[in-house]
Amino acid sequence: MAMQVSKKSRLAAPSALLLLLVVAALLPPPRAEAGHDGAGGDDEPPPTPCSPADRAALLGFKAGVTVDTTGILATWDGGDDCCGAWEGVSCDAATGRVVALQLEAPPLPPPRRSYMEGALSASLGGLEFLETLVIRDMARIGGAIPASLSRLSRLKQLYLEGSMLAGGVPGSVLSGMASLQYLSLAGNRFEGKLPPELGSLPGLVQINLSGNRLSGEVPPSFKNLSRLAYLDLSNNLLSGAIPAFFGQQLKSLAMLDLSNNGFSGEIPASLCGLRNLTDLSLRHNKLTGVIPSQIGSISSLNSLSIDSNLLVGSIPESLFGLQKLWNLNLSRNGLSGSLPPGIRHGLPSLVSMDLSHNHLVGGIDHFFRSISPARRLTKNASSDMSVIFLPRQLQHLDLSKNSITGALPEFGAGASLRWLDVSGNAIGGQIPSSVWRLVGLQRLDISRNKIRGTIPASMAAMASLRWLDISGNALVGRIPDSFARMARLRHASFRGNKLCGKIPQARPFNLLPAAAYAGNLCLCGKPLPPCRQI
Repeated sequence: MAMQVSKKSRLAAPSALLLLLVVAALLPPPRAEAGHDGAGGDDEPPPTPCSPADRAALLGFKAGVTVDTTGILATWDGGDDCCGAWEGVSCDAATGRVVALQLEAPPLPPPRRSYMEGALSASLGGLEFLETLVIRDMARIGGAIPASLSRLSRLKQLYLEGSMLAGGVPGSVLSGMASLQYLSLAGNRFEGKLPPELGSLPGLVQINLSGNRLSGEVPPSFKNLSRLAYLDLSNNLLSGAIPAFFGQQLKSLAMLDLSNNGFSGEIPASLCGLRNLTDLSLRHNKLTGVIPSQIGSISSLNSLSIDSNLLVGSIPESLFGLQKLWNLNLSRNGLSGSLPPGIRHGLPSLVSMDLSHNHLVGGIDHFFRSISPARRLTKNASSDMSVIFLPRQLQHLDLSKNSITGALPEFGAGASLRWLDVSGNAIGGQIPSSVWRLVGLQRLDISRNKIRGTIPASMAAMASLRWLDISGNALVGRIPDSFARMARLRHASFRGNKLCGKIPQARPFNLLPAAAYAGNLCLCGKPLPPCRQI
């Protein structure tokens, strides 16, 4: 039987419901069961206020800073809770202890620069729960690293970069940081030897001591750093041989930068056993001998820079099997032998190659030669089948100041190429009319060769070109009037050829110095004297 509700009951129901809602609103919310989250659960407990000891240590650091143009320390207003609004300070919510201090100068438009001036206070050693200490690009923080920092046994990351810290790198202080994994003192004024005590910190993953005034040899104790993945000792005054143990014991190395030092001797063949190495820079040292023939074994290599040394011999063939290599710089050595053939068939990831200032020989057409797959199927293709298709990702190619011969090839494609320099060789032939296909080219330097013929008018289609140097050749004819359309060109040199006729009267050609046209037959028009009326 269906329940019948009286009219009186139906009228009373809304009032009763309203009463229940009011009562429910006044009652406290039900407690959530342990281990459950969601709506209706307890709010997070308020964070524990900053430890008074840590607050005092931070104020001690602030007192050591005499000038602060960054505005960071203005937020350290002396309030009780340094874990709240103090910029750069992070705390453990449960204990209120400071676990991170990260102070980085905010960037400003040049030449302006924000900075802090002063010294590192010994009070920082009182932050005994600190795990991260970063003071970066403050420019004018000077003095030594306080000995009290050796008490930071929980510290995992120490970055004191881009300032004026001086003295020796304090090995006895750093060795007390038993948990240290990441160390960077780059861009300061440290001098003296590399501290052997660093070898007692086997947990180190990164060491960056670049941009200082450190001298001497790499300590043998560094062979204990088996977890080290990143080692940057560049831009110092270090000397001696590159230790063979780098390749024997430091198997985790992924980045090794020893550039701009005074290292001597040969490149250790053991480096070729570093299977995780992606970036190797030994540039600007005094290294001798040959490039190890096993260099191609470093299959993970992305960047190889060993320019500006005293290396001799030929370029190892194995190098051109590095499938991931995008940057190769072997310039300014004494390398000899033939140019490696078939750039398209090796180094498929190559973006930048610099082989300049060596003694390499061979034909440049042999270096570039590559048969387009599409042309193989064409019945009427020319007999030599050499329209050149540059690797699509190649942006920078410098072969200048060698002994390269041959003629520049016809170009089929090269939209990514931004820089092409083959100056200072013995290249002959003519400027190929197809050079216009290098539509992204910004710099073209074919100066000081033996190139003859006329300047192709089609070059005016190279709309991205900013630098053009075709001086010191045997070019004849005139500078094409179509060049007036090259609106982005900022530098050009035509000197030392056999050119004649009127210079295009458009920027920049009529504004270049007269020296840019010197040594030709009969060029005229601004900036040279006016052309004679016939």
